[in-house]
Amino acid sequence: MSLVIHRNPPNWNGVKTAAIGFMSFPDSKTGKAMLEEACRALKSEGFQSVIGPMDGNTWGKYRLPIWSDGSAPFAMEPQGTETDLASYRAAGFDIVETHTSATAATGSRGWSKAAPGVTTASWNGKDAEQLLARAHAIVSSGFAETPFYTPLPRNRFIGAYLPLLARADPRFILEATSDSGATVGLTLAFPDPLRKGAIILKTYVGTVPGAGRAMADVIHAAAGELGFTEVVHALMRDGIISQNQSRKFGGVVFRRYALMGRLL
Repeated sequence: MSLVIHRNPPNWNGVKTAAIGFMSFPDSKTGKAMLEEACRALKSEGFQSVIGPMDGNTWGKYRLPIWSDGSAPFAMEPQGTETDLASYRAAGFDIVETHTSATAATGSRGWSKAAPGVTTASWNGKDAEQLLARAHAIVSSGFAETPFYTPLPRNRFIGAYLPLLARADPRFILEATSDSGATVGLTLAFPDPLRKGAIILKTYVGTVPGAGRAMADVIHAAAGELGFTEVVHALMRDGIISQNQSRKFGGVVFRRYALMGRLL
């Protein structure tokens, strides 16, 4: 068993940074020893900081759970144990960034028209690559200023999401357009194969005020009409607008996660 080291992740605080790949440790003593050894080696290579767990960048698996209410996991959720957090802490890592996932009841809150002049429509199930190309532009713009965000080339973005769309229910893939026909928002939501009865609201981003809330309302309404029992607001970074939106929908946090970091 050995750690995977990524030597070109997003930098932390503008210094040369490496990332520890995602893995689970058998016990905190072993985990501490492995992390400390990696830190010594990386310092000798000239690295000034280490973050983890992160498989290369934020498009790969990253973050580890630090608190749970004990409820079931959802698809694509970061996994880990108390041993993993204890290992990082024992090796001198501190929390760099925190995230949450929340659950909310289905049903409309009356915000489907929250963005005047914007029309929200479900995907027709056709031309998936064209939809994802538009999604790539919106996501790249919407998350550009988010810490640790790494731009992903359009072809890689499309390749990563095509398998998801192939299994998706088009009614939960939304596109918001302005009166001029320009795309001003995208939402990717999926029925969860693990957390039965749940819709995962995985990604939604809007470039005009109210577009995100309007799309989220459509998702909650459709989920209720189709017999789902909850909407999971997945993996929201603390301090960004999606957490405020989640609270507006009555979202209750059921899991917290952290990215860990250590200066060398």
